Amino acid sequence: MRKSLLSVVVAATILSGCGGSDSDNNDDDGKNLDGKVTVQVIDGYLSNAQLCVDRNRNAHCNTGELLTEKTNGNGQITISESDSQFPLIARVIAGESSDSDHPGFVWQEAEFYAPAGQTILSPFSTLAYLNDQSLADYAASLNLDANLLSQDYVALKSSNPDAKKVHLYARTMHAMLGETLSDNNLEGQKTWIQNLKNKIQALENGQVDFDAVTLSLDKDNGQFTQSDRVKGIQTFLEGNGGVKFLEWLNASIDIPHQLTFTDEKITDSSIGYIQVGTDYQVSGTSVTMASQPETKIDFVYVSPDIALGYVYSDPSTKFLTFWQSEDDYLNGSTDLVQEDFTGQIWYLLRDAAGPEAKEEEPPVPELNELVFLSATHVSINPMGSDAYEAEWSFTSDPNESFQTLTIQFSNNDSMILDTDVSKAGVTLLKRKIVDDNPQNILMTQNKALAKALHKHWQ
Repeated sequence: MRKSLLSVVVAATILSGCGGSDSDNNDDDGKNLDGKVTVQVIDGYLSNAQLCVDRNRNAHCNTGELLTEKTNGNGQITISESDSQFPLIARVIAGESSDSDHPGFVWQEAEFYAPAGQTILSPFSTLAYLNDQSLADYAASLNLDANLLSQDYVALKSSNPDAKKVHLYARTMHAMLGETLSDNNLEGQKTWIQNLKNKIQALENGQVDFDAVTLSLDKDNGQFTQSDRVKGIQTFLEGNGGVKFLEWLNASIDIPHQLTFTDEKITDSSIGYIQVGTDYQVSGTSVTMASQPETKIDFVYVSPDIALGYVYSDPSTKFLTFWQSEDDYLNGSTDLVQEDFTGQIWYLLRDAAGPEAKEEEPPVPELNELVFLSATHVSINPMGSDAYEAEWSFTSDPNESFQTLTIQFSNNDSMILDTDVSKAGVTLLKRKIVDDNPQNILMTQNKALAKALHKHWQ
């Protein structure tokens, strides 16, 4: 049976580039033969990231310091020798920058820092600076080889086993960084780093392949959870037996569907025109299925647990879909409590076309920012309209398997949203209105993700 632990009663209609660099043309100090200097932004390779030359040395990216070129697919960018004499700041942009560690865009903004003369900007160089340490001293505090931290440790993994550990540290530490250098939680980071050291030591003692796991930080308790690493879309689709359930956010489709992906073939399908035996191909973050008509999926967000992507055979009608494994579909649940809302900002995304919408009709995407001001009042900001305040409440019946969030929107249409699953910062809710026509709704606290989903769903 599927669990449903959160219901939401909503009284109202909800208102709402990459340049290239040639690292083989460099000397040992990263200097090109033409006098230019190649620098690299890396936990994995961070492409389409911005670079600032901190000419006034104030650890801020000020007017005139931002370069027009962005990092290439290897996280590299070429700068002048004169600019290399200053500290450097890399800006990872949510929804624009990509990380070779996982498919899709990066959905957390961050700034990396490297002192003057260093050509590698990484979580290590950033945290060393924030803790007023040299890179060598910071490496020693982690029992890591400082030489690895100042090189392309991703490329070195094939020849140096210790580089795998360095890479796991780096891709886990990225999530600890603030959106800007001044936003970092230094005391929290010290606790998180110590817990990370303990976790990685336990993995090493258990002879776990560092390249095969992802460690996710819960900043509230400072602990790390372990999951299988998703290296690409195909890994996600074919993992856990290859069975994936799709839930649709378009109002015109009210039931989930199931597809099974095995060795580039569909081996089970509940979608009529996608037949068993259909071939599929993965290219970057897109999947093409040789169905009739041909079906394409453009994934925007992929985590070990869930994915979000647009399914379409006609680009004019995109279906926003929420993907999860069979186990999560059957046993999905959430531990949300009132404190997850009070004082927090959430973004609510839905198709406002209504239950009468026909499948061939385009959606009417609607995005609302919900600022939960107190335990009783919420500010509702429909994107494109004026914000207003409303009342809200959160209740839980110990005799029931669900909780209820009630928000008083601007008119009196009511709807109930039962949570299907809450994973990786995204919550899927099932709308059940008076005539029992269901509709899926997304809620997330990630503003960049919510805005990107809203934009591309148009």
